Amino acid sequence: MRKSFIVIGAGLGGLATALRLAHRGHQVTVLEKTDQVGGRNREHRLNDCHFDGGPSLMMMLDPFRKLYRDVGERMEDHLQISLCDPSYRVFFADKSRIDGTPNVALMLEQIERLCGPAEAAKYPQFLGELAKLYHVAIPHFVRNNFPNPWSYASPAQLQRVLSTRMLGNLSKKVARTFKDERLQMLFSFQTMYLGLSPYDSPWVYGTLTYMEYGEGIWYPQGGLPAISQSVARLAEERGATIRLNAPVQRVDGKSVVLESGETLSGDIIISNSDLPYTERALENKTPKSFKYSCSAYVMYIDYQGTLPEMLHHNVFFGKDFRGNLNSLFHELKTPEDPAFYACISKRSQADRAPSGHENLFILVPCPNLDLPWDAETERITQNAVFDRLSSEVGFERSRIRGLESRTPLDWRNELNLERGAAFGISAEFIQSAFFRPDNRSKYNKSLYHVGASTRPGNGLPMVLISAELIEERLIREGVIADTYVLTPSTSFHPLKEKAP
Repeated sequence: MRKSFIVIGAGLGGLATALRLAHRGHQVTVLEKTDQVGGRNREHRLNDCHFDGGPSLMMMLDPFRKLYRDVGERMEDHLQISLCDPSYRVFFADKSRIDGTPNVALMLEQIERLCGPAEAAKYPQFLGELAKLYHVAIPHFVRNNFPNPWSYASPAQLQRVLSTRMLGNLSKKVARTFKDERLQMLFSFQTMYLGLSPYDSPWVYGTLTYMEYGEGIWYPQGGLPAISQSVARLAEERGATIRLNAPVQRVDGKSVVLESGETLSGDIIISNSDLPYTERALENKTPKSFKYSCSAYVMYIDYQGTLPEMLHHNVFFGKDFRGNLNSLFHELKTPEDPAFYACISKRSQADRAPSGHENLFILVPCPNLDLPWDAETERITQNAVFDRLSSEVGFERSRIRGLESRTPLDWRNELNLERGAAFGISAEFIQSAFFRPDNRSKYNKSLYHVGASTRPGNGLPMVLISAELIEERLIREGVIADTYVLTPSTSFHPLKEKAP
């Protein structure tokens, strides 16, 4: 039977869920608080420059391809993607540099030149261990709803954990392999994509390093927001309704009440809002005492001039990598010499900024709102970044033609992220896999969760898998049938191929 679904939030997880359900012929209404789709993956414009509003790395293509394939489409017909090679340029505090790349021969050459032949000789085996870890963890621990404890702790699962030692400490594993501290940083910092320190991370998150060095980083024309926009279009083609500027005030059983006072009802409600926010603000419950990720201070800069030493993606490490992370995650202090990420997407798509300008995007990890954010903190952080860019790549403050920022306060107030935690709840072990919050509400049997703070975790590939898990669960629990509903009001697109 055809069911009606209300999806709260048009982040990528919500849009992917809406697309999957609409493709099956169900009635779907998406309610989005802001004026555009995408959630964190939204577009930001300043003057004539275009920026990725949040995520800027497209990795792990399989969940993207699977979404399109499952609704009878080819990703390549909707997204024009290209490989960023080199993936990124890394600037170390001692003025040395390395270009990360999935080209193994080039990596060996660079590591040997930077750190010596003994360190380079370790790289192929290290990459092989990452590949094994990836191909065990993703199908068995990521693409898994964990319907019961046995699905997590069965003998087969325990054997997989032991064979890969996936619960060991990531930073210690990397340090046992490479003696050069620069390589230790290079192959462990990827956990920061989850807002998590590598010193607090299990080895299983080495899968992120494999995504970069085994599969590469990609760029879709139009930027990362083009993904959200594409998924939204396909959902609408299949009959879904997406309403912008429609903030939800509360969930009441099978109904939602908008801030305007309007009430909508459906058979099932799926919240793509941050899970702790959903529990606290929409369900009027006291959320569990979660641990939260760090936040991010983001600057969008219209820069007149060129910065030729920078690639599309760039990473700048400070003098004290471990001290930086300790300040960020344990002392809850804004680091004095912060590590940061810088992006100029114009390198891959020239029309993202006018001729003679750079669209410079800066992301600085910073504490969430457990530490108050104020103008003085912003000034100190901004100056530290600008000083580093000036010394490394010739950046000049006088060439800034426009600057807008997003702070922890903005992540909280604009996108409803609890404590301004830009990456949602922390991805540490006790909040990952089976231990991550369930994707069905504890309080309302008609409410489900999708997105970064439920299973399997944060990042664009993970929220796409989150949408897969919602669809699988709805089928398993008998909410919807594993069939396609044909109605006169539904635009149905049959599958072109069976998904593996």
